[in-house]
Amino acid sequence: MQDCHGYRVSISAALMFWILQGVLVVLADTNTMMVYRATGSSLDLTVSYSKQSVSSVWWKFNEKQFAGYSQSQYSHENSQFTGRLKEDNDKVGITVQDLQPQDSGTFSVVVDGTERQYPTQRFTVYIQIPITDVQIEKNQTWRLSTNSCDVDVKCAALGAESVSYLWSGYKTGSGAQLQFSLSPGEGAVTLNCTAVNNVSSSAATETLSCSSEHPRTEPPLSVLKLISSLVAASPYLLVTIILGVKCYRARGHHNRQYAVTVIEE
Repeated sequence: MQDCHGYRVSISAALMFWILQGVLVVLADTNTMMVYRATGSSLDLTVSYSKQSVSSVWWKFNEKQFAGYSQSQYSHENSQFTGRLKEDNDKVGITVQDLQPQDSGTFSVVVDGTERQYPTQRFTVYIQIPITDVQIEKNQTWRLSTNSCDVDVKCAALGAESVSYLWSGYKTGSGAQLQFSLSPGEGAVTLNCTAVNNVSSSAATETLSCSSEHPRTEPPLSVLKLISSLVAASPYLLVTIILGVKCYRARGHHNRQYAVTVIEE
């Protein structure tokens, strides 16, 4: 029984070891912070420890060093950030200026203290184009069957990416496109579209009203039926016309032959 108990204790210890390992992995993953920045903005990579407690620092982008600090002196490597780095003389830090989409990636700050090694800081940085303008496109059609307007509106954020859209005002909803019905009795209504991404937001407003004199009108049902009937019958009409032309030509040819025969007689 003691052997079995010892066996169970060994299994429990092994499981606890692997659980702790998993927890450590999760905790290690949480050390990587996600950061969003707009194009043209800056990224501050200043060390959070006092200048006296720092011996050396290495700044890396995607595991490749682009700047360093040692013996109170900064050094810069030839990289895509050349000419865009600003040093902090009051603290130990580097600021990357005028960020561009190609600067998206993982930044690491490795700090060696005077007495111990500090934890490495990691930042997964996403550089996005900010929203500068929002436009609302509208399309209305008067529907005779309901005496109202079918409204189709679409919101677009120019030049930006990873954009979410929210509608407010007369109607609420999400997504770039919104469809609804509007009657003349409701008068003028206001619709707002707000475009948002991780680095910016912008909004646009559109005033809508419904009128039976709207230039775009739903075709009457009888007209639709007539058009569909003509389209369906068009092959038969074409065959009929061709046969008629052939019969006409054949009859004309027969009449000419008959006239020649009479003259000869």
